Amino acid sequence: MEKIFNKDLYLNFASKHSPDDFHHVAFKTTNYESMVEFYKNLFGCEPLYQSKQMSFLAFDDEHHRIAIANTSAVLRNLGFIPKLIMKLKLFLNKKIPSIQGLDHISYRINPIDKWFDFYFAAKERGLIPLWTINHGWISGIYYQDPDGNLVEIFFEHFSSADEFKQNISPDFEDEPIGTNMDVEVLFEMFKSGVPFSELIKKGNTVPDGKKPVAGFEAVKHMTKKFKD
Repeated sequence: MEKIFNKDLYLNFASKHSPDDFHHVAFKTTNYESMVEFYKNLFGCEPLYQSKQMSFLAFDDEHHRIAIANTSAVLRNLGFIPKLIMKLKLFLNKKIPSIQGLDHISYRINPIDKWFDFYFAAKERGLIPLWTINHGWISGIYYQDPDGNLVEIFFEHFSSADEFKQNISPDFEDEPIGTNMDVEVLFEMFKSGVPFSELIKKGNTVPDGKKPVAGFEAVKHMTKKFKD
């Protein structure tokens, strides 16, 4: 496939087939109560509708942003062999990383101080991210829900098209995944007055004498902040 890196696209494109906006995500799960509680805890959701079978959760003025369907009854009602196969499939889905399907859903929180606020408030509620990474144009914290789905909360390294072109990392074209980071080290840098241009640099939370974990290695070792 042809390699494309078009910096002029940002804030300068509108598809003829574009919807008005992105509205909600929907999950089906056998961990129904845990999934509902996770998203209520993560985003402070309130249910527009909630029952033993279905929940429609809101976190702003829209009628719902997250829908969760309880499929436990479907699993219970399967025959012995199909149930065994489905349980094995669910087990393998959690234990073995998938190489196909949806990777994560993502939400933006700008500016960086609000992003830090979200991280620390979520931590107080018992939510610890699985992955924290500087992608080279955004920095994201990834939470894992009870079904293993990843939810990214990111801040942008830019506030305009010109800043986007300037602040995207120089190696982005060849390495667009990014470098693992430590949010709390970054926060200490932020508090000490380190310039924003330094806060968004890849590898800036790696201790002296250590090496960053980057690219697909970062994906494979999400909890590893640096290496020898």
